[in-house]
Amino acid sequence: MSKKNNANTSEKSPKLTVPEIIDYCKNTLGLSFALMDEENAKTFLEKNNFFFRLKQYCSTCTEQTKSGKYIGLDFGHLVELSIIDMFLRKILLKMTIDLEHYLKVKLVNFCQNNPADDGYEVVEKFLESHLKIKDYISQTNRNTGYGENSFEKYLPAPAVWNFVEMITFADFISFYAFYYDFMRSDCEYIKHFDSVRRIRNACAHNVCMLSSFKPVQGFKSDLETNFELLGGNIGVGNGTISTCMKVPLLNDFAVMLSVYTKLISSPKIKEITFKEIKDFFDGRMVYKKQYFENNQDIKNAYHFARKVLDYYSTK
Repeated sequence: MSKKNNANTSEKSPKLTVPEIIDYCKNTLGLSFALMDEENAKTFLEKNNFFFRLKQYCSTCTEQTKSGKYIGLDFGHLVELSIIDMFLRKILLKMTIDLEHYLKVKLVNFCQNNPADDGYEVVEKFLESHLKIKDYISQTNRNTGYGENSFEKYLPAPAVWNFVEMITFADFISFYAFYYDFMRSDCEYIKHFDSVRRIRNACAHNVCMLSSFKPVQGFKSDLETNFELLGGNIGVGNGTISTCMKVPLLNDFAVMLSVYTKLISSPKIKEITFKEIKDFFDGRMVYKKQYFENNQDIKNAYHFARKVLDYYSTK
């Protein structure tokens, strides 16, 4: 075996059984089991989650010593964050699905009301410069098994109104930007798409969203949303707003709410959605807030997000 292979092998973490994971948490990571005892922790790992995911919340809760042990970290902290994370992803995913739908409605209506657009040429030109997308729709839109939902008959020459249903969200965003550029028309939402796409993908792919509340050096926050909040008198200092908007999750959360209030045309949907997310913030999210009483990063993130939620829910 080569030295390179030896090096790669030595970096592999060992496979551990659940009891071994508990020992690893106690002896190597320094976790306590006061908020959740060892037996309940074992049950949680066997039935509800696995440790690789839970460990991602460690740095959210505390810092490590030079020996690699976490300071004041309990297994219950990780479990609570994972539960909050799960419910948050479910709510935000529903909101981003709403956004995707209303973006499609806006685009299709623009097309239908535009006499300069036949609905076909723009799709043809888009696919000429996006061959991978053309291959994708050819391979994935045949024999769906859902009867009328099959798009096979539209594959030779898709129009805007059926093409938007044949592509992924990421490809739809590319097409959306291409469409308005092709039609030489401005669209206010395009500059916010990176944030909406990130938060949607994180939700859809079950990413641990609450794994960090630290500002990221070099992260480009959404300038328009920044200015919107700075001028909105939301009850948070300007310095705190600027700092929080350097945290990708908080930036993307604020941007998504901003776009949501502007794009969703149904007052009832907005009312129901904002009630659901505010109930979650004021209920399950703070159900065990005493766990994080000494964690300033978590408290600051919650305070900022809650104020942002209040601000946009009145729009």
